[in-house]
Amino acid sequence: MKIKRSVLLIVCFFCLHQVSNAQVIMSLIFGDKLNTEDNTFGLHVDYSLNGITNIEDSKALGLGSLNLGLFFSRKFDDNWAWNLELLGKYVRGAAGVPAYSLMDPELDALYSGTKFDRKISYLSVAPTIRYLTDMGLFLEGGAQFSWRTRKAKDYFEKKVPDGELSLEVDVRNQINQIDASYIVGVGAFIGKYKIDAVGIRYVGGIVNVMKNQGNNKHSQVAIYYNLPIGRGKVGLKD
Repeated sequence: MKIKRSVLLIVCFFCLHQVSNAQVIMSLIFGDKLNTEDNTFGLHVDYSLNGITNIEDSKALGLGSLNLGLFFSRKFDDNWAWNLELLGKYVRGAAGVPAYSLMDPELDALYSGTKFDRKISYLSVAPTIRYLTDMGLFLEGGAQFSWRTRKAKDYFEKKVPDGELSLEVDVRNQINQIDASYIVGVGAFIGKYKIDAVGIRYVGGIVNVMKNQGNNKHSQVAIYYNLPIGRGKVGLKD
């Protein structure tokens, strides 16, 4: 547990470092217009519940994941805005999947009848269009394009009298390299300057996750927070 917390802290510090570097670039491009009512940039954080459709007996939206990245939003007028998110830590997959044959009699004897979690890591780009209301609420729709990284594993666990057995199986060769999804959601602007965004969205797969295994697509519900980080809310009214 301590190791997981340490890894999470390292990832958070890395993301903040990346935000700082990107902040310099964005500031050069937009100058004093960055993080105003019209342009916002900063850290994206979401917690998602994930599943893969048509996997028999798996848990629907049973796999939780914390995802991190950057966002940039640009407001065109009082009712329309464009939002772009770049996710560097992004995990999708499924939980509670019935075990399959591991092609090893000893392993099959150990893990037969158990269930595993399938976790697939991606780099992801998510552009959306938002319709804004006078109350600070918004509706959004868009797309998400993801590139599978080197990490795609099945995690098996089984309790035994002496403790717990665990096994990781690399399944990269079974997972398609590219994933595409659609996004629909609702959200609201919060905080003193009404530029922090919170929302909930559904991200539904368009292409199959696994190769040559029938109709199987990602399914996800995510709660997110977009936190602007930058130049002191230039041009915003107190």
